[in-house]
Amino acid sequence: MKKIASLFLVVLTVFFSFGFYGCGEKDTATLYDISIKLSDKRIEGVMTIDFYNDTDNALGELKFNLHANAFRNGAKYSPISSQYLSKAYPNGINYGEMLINSVTSNGENLEYSVCGVDENILSVALANEVFPEERVSVTVCYTITLANVVARTGINEHTINLANFYPILCAIDENGFYECVYYSSGDPYYSECADYNVSITLDKDYTVASSGKFIKRENQGTLAKITYELKNARSFAFVVSDKFESITDNSTGIEIIYYFYEDENPLLAMQAAVKSIKLFEEKFGEYPYPTYSVVQTEFVQGGMEFPALVMISDSLEKEAYAEVVVHETAHQWWQTAVGNNEIESGFLDEGLAEYSVITFYEYYPEYNLTREQIIESSEKTYKTFCSVYDKLFGEVDTSMTRGLYEFKGEYEYVNIAYIKPCIMFDNLRKTIGDESFFKGLKKYYEEYKFKNAKPDDLVGIFEKMGKDTNGFFNSFFEGKDII
Repeated sequence: MKKIASLFLVVLTVFFSFGFYGCGEKDTATLYDISIKLSDKRIEGVMTIDFYNDTDNALGELKFNLHANAFRNGAKYSPISSQYLSKAYPNGINYGEMLINSVTSNGENLEYSVCGVDENILSVALANEVFPEERVSVTVCYTITLANVVARTGINEHTINLANFYPILCAIDENGFYECVYYSSGDPYYSECADYNVSITLDKDYTVASSGKFIKRENQGTLAKITYELKNARSFAFVVSDKFESITDNSTGIEIIYYFYEDENPLLAMQAAVKSIKLFEEKFGEYPYPTYSVVQTEFVQGGMEFPALVMISDSLEKEAYAEVVVHETAHQWWQTAVGNNEIESGFLDEGLAEYSVITFYEYYPEYNLTREQIIESSEKTYKTFCSVYDKLFGEVDTSMTRGLYEFKGEYEYVNIAYIKPCIMFDNLRKTIGDESFFKGLKKYYEEYKFKNAKPDDLVGIFEKMGKDTNGFFNSFFEGKDII
């Protein structure tokens, strides 16, 4: 996610991998079949998950993240940070919620509970254990009331953002199911790849921007039912509006669609998307999906990434708009394809996405920003942060390997998860050379595509290449580096 409207414009002015349980071949993929009906502020949903157990353990339960429940009245953790409250709730604070109506398997009711530290988890007791390499099918019927909130999930003046509109299976790592708390800073997500068949029924006058590839449209009186599919994805998202215009580009072999409602020159955003995909395919590897939706919408921060779909805030300054498109496009490689636990190590995908933006400017000089200029300004901004925090708290924690729950706020998170990793990656590049640096990122993408990685996995890629980088990375990770 792009946490600030334009990071670069701001700084210029002032032996185990998590989740090796990713998608494999078709017969070993977990499959979501989701059907939702959207009307007014309400979603009626039915989700059937055909879960394939590719862990080494028998499982007697499944756990799902209920991210949409974070917007309910009485939530322990606010989904919106205090500095964004007035912007996120333009009509005053209001609430939504996610209710589970039933859980069944093969027509039989299953026992379930809504639990977790903030009613953020659906725990389903299976009728029988599912053993390794076996499957189980579970159907969840649920209802979501949408809040009027400018966020990933909510109703706005121009658009309806529909991320997290279904129960999302918790990632499974060496400690079992990882339960995500919906913290207001960063991206509180950790999930594994699956295949998706998704249909949405809504007023036929709405245009739908989707993560998935369009399959069919069925008109039903005043409504339309539209079906999509998506493979090897960590989640699925929509943005819908009755005000959208769109333009399409197929020059890359990918169907890139830009949806907008307030853009005097939409070609600029499209050009940023096309150029970034071309460059990142060359530098990192093949784009993972057949389609890509870039969507202008109401969003409290700069932008937000989902598989094959990104949200771009309509409140961005014109000068920052293309940069945010590039940053969110880079996330299609770093987080969408190569995943990580964003709660525990958010710098891993944010840092690579942000450094990808630097690479973009380096290879497209027409944008009038140089690598050297950005890195110099990033170093100044980071040093200012360190000085400010040292004065405020007596000392500054510059370690990178810590959870979202350990940051004091957005300012600290941006400096540690965005700015410092840019400095780290640029120093690494200077140390080992351009050829080895980009070769390493290609290997990282190739080895962990559709899997979840952790920081040591990135280090291991360069170590396997014969580069003695362990001490280098650890000095940054642990906050012992000197910048």
